[in-house]
Amino acid sequence: MTATTIKDLFANDISRRIEEVIKVDQADEQIIRDELAEYVVTDSIRGHLTEVLESYWETPKKPHEGVAVWVSGFFGSGKSSFAKYLGLALQNRTVVGESAAQLLAKRTGDPKAEVLLSNIAEQIPTEAVIFDVSTDRGIRTGNQSITEIMYRLFLQSLGYARDLDLSELEITLEEAGRLDDFKAKYQEVFNKDWDVGKGLIAIAVQQASRVMHEMDPATYPTADSWRESAMKRADITPGDLAKRGMELMKRRSPGKTLLFVVDEVGQFVARDVQKMLDLQAVVQNLGRIGRGKMWIVVTSQEKLTELVGGLDDKRVELARLMDRFPLQVHLEPADISEVTSKRVLSKNAQAEKTLRELFTQHRGRLTDNTRLTADIKLPELSTESFVDLYPLLPYQIDLIIQVVSGLRTQGGASKHVGGANRTIIKLAQQLLIHPDVDLASAPLGTLARVDQVYDLVSGNIGSEVRGKIDDIGKKVDHPLAQSVAKAICLLQYVRSIHRTPENLAAALHPGIDADSRLSEVKAALDALEKAHMVRRGDDGYRIPTPAEDDWERQRASLSPKPGDVSRLHAEVVTGLWQPQPQHSFLDVKVFKAGLYLGGRLSVEGDIPVHLTLAEAGKEHEERVAEARKRSQTETKSIFWVAALDQAIDRETVELFRSKEILSRKERGAQTKDETALVAEEKLRLRRHQDELRRLIKQSLLTGTIFFRGNDRSPDDTAIDIGRTAAKVLAQALPEVFDRFEEAAARVGKKDLESLMTTENLRGLTSVFTDLNLVRDQGGKPVFNTENGSLAEVLSRIDNRTSYGEVATGRYLTDEFAKEPFGWDFDVVRLFVIALLRAGKLEATSKGQVIESALSLDARNTFANNNLFRQASFRPKVGLEFTNIVDASEYFKEVFGREISELEQGVVANAIREEIHRHDEELHEVHTTLVQHALPGADVLRTALDQMRSIRSGKEDHAILTFNSAYKELKEAIKRGAELSQGLTETRLHDIGRARKALEVVWPFLKEEPDLTDEDREHAEKLEDLMARETFFRELAAIDQHARALEQEHKRRHQEAVEARAAAYEEAAKKLKATPGWEQLGEDQQRRVAGPLVSRATTDGTASMAIPLLRSDLAACSGRLSSAVEEMLRLVDGNRLVRVAASSYFSGGIETEEQLDQALSGLKEQCLELIGAGKKVLVQ
Repeated sequence: MTATTIKDLFANDISRRIEEVIKVDQADEQIIRDELAEYVVTDSIRGHLTEVLESYWETPKKPHEGVAVWVSGFFGSGKSSFAKYLGLALQNRTVVGESAAQLLAKRTGDPKAEVLLSNIAEQIPTEAVIFDVSTDRGIRTGNQSITEIMYRLFLQSLGYARDLDLSELEITLEEAGRLDDFKAKYQEVFNKDWDVGKGLIAIAVQQASRVMHEMDPATYPTADSWRESAMKRADITPGDLAKRGMELMKRRSPGKTLLFVVDEVGQFVARDVQKMLDLQAVVQNLGRIGRGKMWIVVTSQEKLTELVGGLDDKRVELARLMDRFPLQVHLEPADISEVTSKRVLSKNAQAEKTLRELFTQHRGRLTDNTRLTADIKLPELSTESFVDLYPLLPYQIDLIIQVVSGLRTQGGASKHVGGANRTIIKLAQQLLIHPDVDLASAPLGTLARVDQVYDLVSGNIGSEVRGKIDDIGKKVDHPLAQSVAKAICLLQYVRSIHRTPENLAAALHPGIDADSRLSEVKAALDALEKAHMVRRGDDGYRIPTPAEDDWERQRASLSPKPGDVSRLHAEVVTGLWQPQPQHSFLDVKVFKAGLYLGGRLSVEGDIPVHLTLAEAGKEHEERVAEARKRSQTETKSIFWVAALDQAIDRETVELFRSKEILSRKERGAQTKDETALVAEEKLRLRRHQDELRRLIKQSLLTGTIFFRGNDRSPDDTAIDIGRTAAKVLAQALPEVFDRFEEAAARVGKKDLESLMTTENLRGLTSVFTDLNLVRDQGGKPVFNTENGSLAEVLSRIDNRTSYGEVATGRYLTDEFAKEPFGWDFDVVRLFVIALLRAGKLEATSKGQVIESALSLDARNTFANNNLFRQASFRPKVGLEFTNIVDASEYFKEVFGREISELEQGVVANAIREEIHRHDEELHEVHTTLVQHALPGADVLRTALDQMRSIRSGKEDHAILTFNSAYKELKEAIKRGAELSQGLTETRLHDIGRARKALEVVWPFLKEEPDLTDEDREHAEKLEDLMARETFFRELAAIDQHARALEQEHKRRHQEAVEARAAAYEEAAKKLKATPGWEQLGEDQQRRVAGPLVSRATTDGTASMAIPLLRSDLAACSGRLSSAVEEMLRLVDGNRLVRVAASSYFSGGIETEEQLDQALSGLKEQCLELIGAGKKVLVQ
């Protein structure tokens, strides 16, 4: 009959019972019998099993130390089954009337294995101690050594007490032949059986002590004597374990070999060097002392080489651990695929034919639609694998393995999630028959999907995540959203498979002949992301954790103010302006486009571009019209207008939120989750930055540009902001810098040197001819100073000095860099030296007059850029009477008094006298500015150079220099007086405070998450005022802003001080209220409470930094715990024992079973200590 549904395909009953997780310590014989009956022995497993059996069989004949077997494989690979069935078979335990060895022998189907198992059962009788080190109730904490755990369970298996003190008593009494007497006396005293009573350790220790007193009062004079002596017992060592193993086996199981089967040893010792060393010592001693009479089989998810290699420790003992396990069994994923296919998915003959034909028909399409990308090679989809595993696909077995393994260690826990875990085999069966999935009833051709796997394992997923996925149906309006979220959730446990839209679509592919669901998946992801139901990180999509949800809620509550929006847009546009748009005009000089955004200068440049961002619609239209109109009047600027649409607004808000929440959270991130959230938010920040940059760039390239009323907007081919701006810049330069051509030449060092060293003008370089600086006069070359560029420079100098202002090199280069000239620095310098050489100028540098361009002073000054900028220039003219009259008038304007006589000598002397009178004060003020790193020193330096030149020059030079610089001198003298009067010691101290506020206080404050915009404004204004040359006129404002920052810092400091003092005061009260405090002497009380009391005050905290105060506050609870422990230790002495509760909860608690196990272990340890007369301090 042809199959129409999936259930018609199978050779076996798919509804039969299959056990959940294999438990190595399972005691139910029927369950063990059923497990063995269905155990699938693959070729690989058969080979490993035979190898171990051969070694075990040969050992008695040739005793050796190689008695350890390491069985490794991922969760669900069958390693626990292998170890368990091996142990049961070697022990030859009777299971429902049958021999475990014979049952396993039948499953192997291998005559050699059957003979070995039969021989071992007959000739090597074995006692097996089988347990899971991660779940056994006898294991109290993760801090116990493997030695102690094995010893306790070994004792228990032989009938001794599980408690080491009680078992040691039993062993000692047994050796002396008095154990039966002890049991009889116990029965007599307490009227119950010792073998029952010894299980209640908390009271059994005290009861045993009393019995020992009754039996031997001479040795144990009081009822507590034995208990007190027993508590001094040393810890059990690996050597003790091996010796006791041999000794006690001879007593209670003579002639038998001892076999330990320890499941999940790998996760118990992982990343713990001490536990690894302990395991190494155990194996070494079992081999050395037992010589084949004691064996150990352990399991691990990792190979031994991987486990040892993962330790950052190179001790030789660890390297030897490799040699201690000569037998290493590793079960591959192929084994579980084969087992799954044989136990659950085995097909009947007709089904194999039908599936083969179906696969051949749809092979290409199916392969394309179910292909996943991964960091590892996934199993190939072939005809054979399809037929064997249908309705699963080959990669899904690997995926389910990793999902189940991930669920077992979710949250970083190295513990079992609980009994609800399913093996891969059980999951495969449940996919077929569970009512929530019921693939068995689906039409032939239907495929298993990852979201269906989620439905089966969701009970092991955190309730928060489950609840979130359950709510998706109500919150996200997309039919595939919930399935996509389920797939994402499970793939989070599979690191090797990327959580991309393509992989999610493949994982949700519904049938052999179905179309790809990629477009649906992408739409669902978009809807989920907008609803904050999934997050996208650099590792793909994932379901947010509660911490991420809380982060998202806080982030969503943040909204930018108009100023924030403008600042973010400015950052993006400024970024787009890099590298700065430029154009090489006439291939001589590079001109750059400046940038004004919202009327504020963002980037300096030669031609300003005024860029406006306006909301799309009416506002944008108005700004375009306004830009056209402005461009017609502001003819030296370019105007660019772009529209802001909803997409830009949305990205701006998202970018602001990312920046703002990072500013609040990044500094305080401490936990792994917080650090991960910060890292991911940084990635999201970059995504929003990139997207906002793309959108604004697109808006600018489709925007409108005007220059002098003409539309210069970018065309459809524009793809780059810099190139677009450079193109408009090239069009504007000839019109704005229309006199640039007069100085369009590249001036080099040799051109300048030739001017200052070559006496004959015919020896000058070609640049002088190119720029028409030299003309022929009477057959001789002379400088062309009557017209052209040299005349222009001379005119500017003459014009400036005629108004009593100094024409410095800085002034000239800055002036001629502007439109309409745009001349280069070196060209202007060349022109000035040429005028000096032509005798049209004289220069002053550092108070020295330079009249010849060929002098050494000239070369020293003009070859140095800074000295050239500082030098001053004036036209070289002879002294006339009008100059003397002008000097007299300027003298009265500058110094406020008249000169008695208009005679050259009298005027010159009067000027020198006044200059000398003010020179010293100005020097002192200049020195003060330099010493305190205050702005404006350069202004006074120029005036001091002029004064020095006037004082040292001839009479005519003094008068002419004074006339050309009197305004600068007047301003400098006035400024000097103001500075001298204003910069008192008190004011300098205030300025020092202001600088400290900027350099010390502000760097701390600006990182505070709750800082106000007002505080930021204080800092910005203070920084601006402190940088001004006229800062001395704003001393009151400087003090105001500095005090505002200081007060804010002081407020926060006071809050930290008071919070610390209050916390420690409360801690001190709790300490003093703790029972036992009153038993301490005064000195003891002072010493114990000292760390708390010393901090419960505000005294002596003025100089403490806020971060230190805050760290002190965070450490308060720890200091209180330490003080309580010290107090109790003083009161109770050695009776006090500290128990760290955290050791029972390492890795976190995620199931009720884990909680019960942890609490049971904690309770048992406390009861044992209480029973031993100890006082327990739980911390």
